Order: sequence, then C-alpha cells, then structure tokens
Amino acid sequence: MAVNLWQPEDGGLQQILQLLRESQSPDNATQRAVQQKLEELNKYPDFNNYLIFVLTKLTSEDEPTRSLSGLILKNNIRAHYEKFPPEVTDFIKQECLGSIGDPSPLIRATIGILVTTIVAKGSLENWPGLLPSLCQNLDSEDYNVCEGAFGALQKICEDSAEVLDTEALNRPLNILIPKFLQFFKHNSAKIRSHAIACVNQFIISRSQALMMHVDSFLENLFFLSTDEDSEVRKNVCRALVMLVEVRMDRLIPHINNLVEYMLMRTQDPDQTVALEACEFWLSLAEQPICKEVLTAHTDRLIPVLIHGMKYSEIDIILLKALIMKFTVSFCH
Repeated sequence: MAVNLWQPEDGGLQQILQLLRESQSPDNATQRAVQQKLEELNKYPDFNNYLIFVLTKLTSEDEPTRSLSGLILKNNIRAHYEKFPPEVTDFIKQECLGSIGDPSPLIRATIGILVTTIVAKGSLENWPGLLPSLCQNLDSEDYNVCEGAFGALQKICEDSAEVLDTEALNRPLNILIPKFLQFFKHNSAKIRSHAIACVNQFIISRSQALMMHVDSFLENLFFLSTDEDSEVRKNVCRALVMLVEVRMDRLIPHINNLVEYMLMRTQDPDQTVALEACEFWLSLAEQPICKEVLTAHTDRLIPVLIHGMKYSEIDIILLKALIMKFTVSFCH
C-alpha cells in the first residue's frame, strides 16, 4: 500500500474539534444540533480522514475527545463503508496500523475497534497486509505496540474465527496458533491474557491448527494455573471448561489434578474466576466419566458448591414453602 500523505486544513480541523467538544455536552438541544451537523459532514469524503487524524495524530487533544472521534468514525464505517473512496479507506487503514502502539490504552483499544469494524465490513481478504503487520508487531520490544496488536488480534479472533481457518486466506491459523502460544509465558499479565483469549476462540470449533498443538496448549495452561492475575486465571478456566467438551481424552491423564484445581478456583477470591470455574462442573456432569471422576471428591465438592450458592428473596420464599410442605407431609 502506497503511503498516503494527506493533511487536514486547519479551518476544517478546528470545526470538527469544536463539534467533538460539543458532542460531549449533556444538553439535548446541543446533541441534536451536533448529530445533524455530523450527518451533513458525512457527505464529504474527507470528513473521515479528519476523524482518523484526530484519533491517531492529534495528541494535543485529550484522550476522550480523540477516542470519540474514532467511535464516530466506527459508526460511519458501519453505515457508509462501501461508499468510501479507495484513498480514504487506504488512509484509515494506514493510520490504524501506524498507531496501533499508541501510548494510551484508550486510544489503542479504539484503534482495535476500528480495525475489526473495517474487517467486518470489508473482509480480511481485502486487507491482505493486516495480519502480517499485526503478527510482526507482536514481536516488538515496545510493550504498547505488542499490546495494541494483541488487542486487535483478539477482537479479530472473536469476530472472524471461522474465516481465519479457511483456504481463502491460506489458513493463517497455522501461523497464529503457535505464535499465540509463545506469549503464554510473557512477563505482562495483559499480554498473557490476550494470548489465551485468542486461542480460546478456536477450541469449540476443534480447529485443526489448534488440535495439532493441543498438548502444548495444555502444558501452557497448567503452567498458568496459579497465575497471580485474575483475568489470566479466568481465561485458563474458560479454556479448560471448553476442553472438557471437545478433548476430554487429553484431560483424563490429568483429571484428578484438574478436579483439585477447579475446586480451588471455584473458591477464587475473584468472583468472575469462581463463576467461570463453576462451569467446569456443569461440563463435567455431561461426560460419561463424571461419576467415576467425582465419587472421590464429592465430600469436598458439595460443601464448596453450596457455600457459593446465592439465593434471591423469591428463591428463599419458595424454599421455605417447600420445606413447610415436606414437613407437613412427613408429620402426617
């Protein structure tokens, strides 16, 4: 892709900045006026260039204003992408990739949203340089670049999992899965969490690229089982729950240790981790081996599950009525 050297006119830039500031006003009349003006500006192709410029280049502006510019652009892409001139589309793509490592987490996340919105509207096939660029950025020594690329890749894996495993794109998963596994032991918890979340998208579909590396995947999951980061632990639990459904054969040799681990995670101080771990018992209950596996653990498992149960006021009323009913029946 040739480099697009587009630059904004100062008058137009100031007009858009004023609109962005006004759009954050709580006044309904101001909001309506801004919305009307934004719709008028959509008639001008360069408008979207201004929006991406504010997001990626205008570091003198505060982050919420820059992010808002990106979110307005996201909405324009959703509504009008097929009408964008090629040079506008190319400029937006260029700026997204060039700023994927912005120092601001908010701006990086907004750029990631833009990337996946473009992919959703225009397909990965029409952006052949995207995946190679993001993969290359994973190896950057700059944390912001690596994290920004991973954030975008996670969103792409969530939204385009099936496409990534097709011949149309030469099966990029064959490269991506081993690449993601390399980052399970990264020193940043955020990166570790991204890596697991990316791989998790391909478990239920039994992606061939993942199944070829399932033993390495398991080994890395077990390594992270006691990670200090709650988001990492949650993603580890999520992976193991799905593996119960699709690759129980690989879990059986480790099943007793796995049960012990899930008992511990069901009592995790982070509620989101504990809830994810609870799904394990539901998945295991659907397996033929369930009774054999849990018989030796029920005396510890049942109290843990009961302790974690939450009842609404209606649940309590219904339970009391049920107890009364059984009490009356028993007495008679």
